[in-house]
Amino acid sequence: MNARFKRIVKRYVEILVLDELRKHELHGYGFIDLIRRRYGFEPSPSMIYPILKDLMKKGFVEAKERYSGSKKCIVYRITEKGLEFLREHSDLLEEARRYEEKVRLAIDVGFFRLLRSLRLLFNSIDRLNEDELFRIRQAINSFLREIDDLVREGFLE
Repeated sequence: MNARFKRIVKRYVEILVLDELRKHELHGYGFIDLIRRRYGFEPSPSMIYPILKDLMKKGFVEAKERYSGSKKCIVYRITEKGLEFLREHSDLLEEARRYEEKVRLAIDVGFFRLLRSLRLLFNSIDRLNEDELFRIRQAINSFLREIDDLVREGFLE
C-alpha cells in the first residue's frame, strides 16, 4: 500500500471514528466489536488504539476512566473541537461514508478474500511445479475473461 493511500484511509477512519463518537461514547473494545459486526473482521487493538491516541493528541477525543465493579475501563468521547471538525469537514465525512460503503460491498463480494488468495499465491509461486503453474495460469485467464466480459457488458467502468 503506498503512503498516499495509507494517509487517505487513515483520514477516513479517523473521521468515521469521530462520527461514531458523536453518536455515543465507546471504549476501545467497543470499536473492535463495532468493526467486527459491521465488516465481518476483528481488528487488533494495535490498530484501534493508535487512532484513538492520535485523535486525543489533536484534541478531538477525550478519555474518561469508568468502573464496572472493580474493573477499570477507558471510555472515549468526542470533544467540542472534534464536533467542530466534523461540522467543518462534512464533505470529507460524506466521502468517507462512500468509501466505507465500497469497503462493505467489496467484503460482501469476496474482493478481500481474492486479494488474500493472490498474496498467498504470489508468496509461494516460486515453489510451484510446472503443472501447478499451468493450472493457476488457466484459472487466472478464465477469471480475467469473465471480468473482461463484465467490462464489455458495461458492468464496470
